[in-house]
This record gives sequence, structure tokens and C-alpha cells, in this order.
Amino acid sequence: MKRLSCLLVACLLLIAPARALSPGCDRCSDLADLYRELLEQEFLLRRFDRWIREQYFPVTVEEMQRVALRDLNTAMSGDFFGVLGAPGGGGSGDGATPVAAPAYGTDMSTKDCRLVEYTTGKDGKTTTRPVTPEDIRKKHCTPMAEYLIAHEGHHQQSCRAAWSQGKEKQLQSVGFFVQDDRDSYQAGVAVLRKHIAELARRCAWSGSTSAVKPDGTQVVPTPQQVGDLQRNTAARGRMLRRASK
Repeated sequence: MKRLSCLLVACLLLIAPARALSPGCDRCSDLADLYRELLEQEFLLRRFDRWIREQYFPVTVEEMQRVALRDLNTAMSGDFFGVLGAPGGGGSGDGATPVAAPAYGTDMSTKDCRLVEYTTGKDGKTTTRPVTPEDIRKKHCTPMAEYLIAHEGHHQQSCRAAWSQGKEKQLQSVGFFVQDDRDSYQAGVAVLRKHIAELARRCAWSGSTSAVKPDGTQVVPTPQQVGDLQRNTAARGRMLRRASK
């Protein structure tokens, strides 16, 4: 394992042990949790968009990541999830506030641009260990794994391009990190939206008059519609069970 490097850029993921996603995240009951993940990733996308729009960046990469994490966790301490409610009734099922933390990252300090996973030891210290896309697929259901891989895959592509062109020094620039993080969150959001839209249609969502947003990502149901789809699916299941008795 290695200690954290200043040239390691992370994807933030909600830490919520009480989530009860199915192994494939392919049930109507999974829609709300997938949507909550989308809300978190789009919040971070908008945060980086704001920095780019204002051209007012944190002074270091570490500060940039700290502020993004702080802002997301502050938002989640309020009514962030709206009608969907917090996961597990509050992230751990005991009324606790859900918390986001770095999950995976790309080590840009070498031309290998390795994919790494953040781990926290019993001493509370955070380190990283190398992982592969297959490792992520084994640990997470398909929609979650593929959006994480898309996010970090964009970082890896940018990193390898910089090293191959002899421009590795730009990887130390906060401006580069802000833009690359923004684009990586966009890549992950596109994958997550695609999976949510496909699952919602299988759960009897009638769709939208426009299937694609201006940014090219899939249109998905509103949070209210997600709740309705889950309730309707559960009601149909109960009716079928009664009919079979």
C-alpha cells in the first residue's frame, strides 16, 4: 500500500452500509438508491462546473478535493435527497447522516496512471492499493461499477496522454485537475443515467418526450416518478401473490 499522493485524483462515493441493492442493481426496488448516487455525482459535477465558470480555484489539489467532499457532506446533512429520503433512513439505519468519502482514484504520479482503491486501516489512516476494472466489477453491481470505471477511465486517459506527450508537469496544475475532474464526473453521470433510464423503462416508466438532455446524457424519471414506480411495482407484486394463493 502507499500513502496518498498529491497527484492522486479521487472519485467520491457515498458510504452507506444499509443500502440493500440487489446483486445486479436490476430490480425496480434499486431505482431509488441508483438515483441517490446520481444526485451525489451530479452535485459534484456542478461544483466543478462552478469553479470553471468562475475561474476561481482552490489553491491546491488537496484543498480542491477537501472542499468538494465537505460541500457534498454538508448538503447531505440537510434535505439533499428530497422525496427519496436518505439511504437506509439516514445512511446506517440508525438515523445517522450519510457520509461520502473517496472510493477510487487514479495515480498520476507515474506514466502507468494506475487505478487505485482507497482503504482505511484500523488506525484510521487512509492508504491506497492498486486495483483493476475487474476488481471493481466484482465488488459493485453493474451500474455502479461501470460509472466508477467510466469516471476513473477518463482520468487515466488524460494522465496517459499527458505523459506520452511529455506534458506530465501539467498534472500538477489545479486548473488541470478541476477541468479533468469535471469531465470525469460527466463521464460517470452519463453511464449512470443510461442505466437508470433503462431500468425505469423496464419498471413501466412511460419515458419522456425528449430522451436526451442537451449535454447528451439520458433523460431519467424525476425523484417523484421513481418513488411512484417503486410503489406501483410493489403493489403489483402483492396483487400477484394474493392471486396465486
